[in-house]
Amino acid sequence: MIDIALLGFGMNGWGHLKLLQLHPLLRGRARIVGIFDPNQEVQEKLRAKGIKTFLTVDEAIGTEGLHAVMISSPPQFHAAQAVQALESGKHVFSEVPMALKREDIERIIAAEGKSGKKYQYGENYIFYAEVLYASHLVQSGIIGTPVYAEAEYLHDVSYRWLKDGHGGIDAPRKESWYSLFDPLAYAHSIGPAQVALGGLDHPAPFIDVSSYANDLGGKDGEPICKPSHSFHVGLFKTASGAIAKCAGAYVIAREPTRMGIQVVGELGTYEAPAYGKKGRLFLADDHVITPRHHRAGKARPVGRWQLQKVKSPGIQKDVSAAVRVVDDWFTAIEKDTVPHLHARVGANMCMAGIAASESARNRKIVDIPTFE
Repeated sequence: MIDIALLGFGMNGWGHLKLLQLHPLLRGRARIVGIFDPNQEVQEKLRAKGIKTFLTVDEAIGTEGLHAVMISSPPQFHAAQAVQALESGKHVFSEVPMALKREDIERIIAAEGKSGKKYQYGENYIFYAEVLYASHLVQSGIIGTPVYAEAEYLHDVSYRWLKDGHGGIDAPRKESWYSLFDPLAYAHSIGPAQVALGGLDHPAPFIDVSSYANDLGGKDGEPICKPSHSFHVGLFKTASGAIAKCAGAYVIAREPTRMGIQVVGELGTYEAPAYGKKGRLFLADDHVITPRHHRAGKARPVGRWQLQKVKSPGIQKDVSAAVRVVDDWFTAIEKDTVPHLHARVGANMCMAGIAASESARNRKIVDIPTFE
């Protein structure tokens, strides 16, 4: 049994608590021994349900017998809390983003290495079945050498800035941590694209980026997320020469939410325009060309049954991406192995987002440091 302290009890914290308590893949492997959240109203509600609360982060991390910490606090606190927990000899699961600055990313990597504990970057979108299927196609060589990937995370999170989570431009406002960074510096497109190009076992780091952002989608060009941009897209390059296009948005009139993945190899293409719906796989007949179809081969739809047949890590029937990423972390702790999204992998994903923001704001190609 892994004893865990939970830091932060917003939407993600609540989700982690319920999944640990209820999901059959996680239930019985770990328990939340207590929760820290600075909001007094949250503390009172937790205590009313018989859940132990901590008054400070120090108290939570210093709990006797504690094995691990799950960080779901606002992003500006992720790095400091991760480093403190690792230096205290605790395993760490951190929600995205990993950190907001390169120096903080490097501190986490150093703390992970020195502690010998398991750090997991909580980029759950990598563990969607469609992304894992793309990983399988690349790692198995079925579609040949990867050439291009495309990932999108486009939705409207304007409710995050509204007091009651709904309303128009005149609704009462509140501050949101989304304002701290541009969409690609958040998450959910860069990580899946790196996995689509390199596979889950060896996500392909990006080495440079040309990126653009705009404020369209907000009323009169004044998006609710300022100073962050509304829409953000980047063209990334890998060391092998493969290209990825990643897009993210905070304010965009699109329903339902668009979360897609595509990977193109020398011998085939897999496209899943929306997670949870049928995708399409085309496999070419080597390099045979035909005048009518140009490239000889066959295309077929890829639905849930096909995804579940793939024996990739985390592919289990009726298991969500949020469960898979925590399961991967638990397994690393239990078996003393390395989680797939350890600090250096997370760093390559997080730094790409930070560099994309720099590129968009300075209108130049930006080199991205990689962590091997």
